[in-house]
Amino acid sequence: MHHNVTQKECKRCGKCCIAGGPALHIEDRGLVVAGRLRPSDLVTLRRGEPAYDPVNRRVVFLEEEMIKLRGHGKIGACIFYDANGNSCAIYQWRPLECRVLKCWDTSDLEGVYMRNLLKRNHLIPEGSTLARLIKKYEEVLCIKHFASTLVDCSKGGGHVATKLQGHIDRDFAFRRAVIKDFSVPEEYLDFFFGRPLRDIIVPMIDDSGKLDHRNENE
Repeated sequence: MHHNVTQKECKRCGKCCIAGGPALHIEDRGLVVAGRLRPSDLVTLRRGEPAYDPVNRRVVFLEEEMIKLRGHGKIGACIFYDANGNSCAIYQWRPLECRVLKCWDTSDLEGVYMRNLLKRNHLIPEGSTLARLIKKYEEVLCIKHFASTLVDCSKGGGHVATKLQGHIDRDFAFRRAVIKDFSVPEEYLDFFFGRPLRDIIVPMIDDSGKLDHRNENE
């Protein structure tokens, strides 16, 4: 927990927004339903995939699914961050984590962190065409199998690297088919199906360019 007794209000420095978009919670569902947050603004991180944990400052395998506001630019700043004025384009409708965040005292944020997370099944009707597509994607491209291959690849073995590329190729083909056959906008895919597998691998690469399994969950 961070606590700065000398600071009492936001200085609008932009550091929090530059660090990336927040995770959404069930309380934020209304923002999506009302169209304040569009599918193209969101990205799903699937259960079991590697992701950076800002609290523990390491890469972990997620224990549950989460939906985040996507980042943009080289630094991955929140998509709604306006660097010109250090301001938020949706300040009036900002999500829960943004409302409770005080960089000088993170206790309120820690109180909601990884709790009551919003998931795709809270937004996509069960039995709908989209829900069936997501289920099929999870069957064909199980993130647990991909993560296991990542770990095996970090230990060496050319055949494992080939399997890894196979996962990435099937992922790409599935997404292309959805765009073609169902006219789904490409910018919606990261919300519906999660990050492309080729993007997931990035946090697993160490400074030497090799896969590193030291950050996996115990």
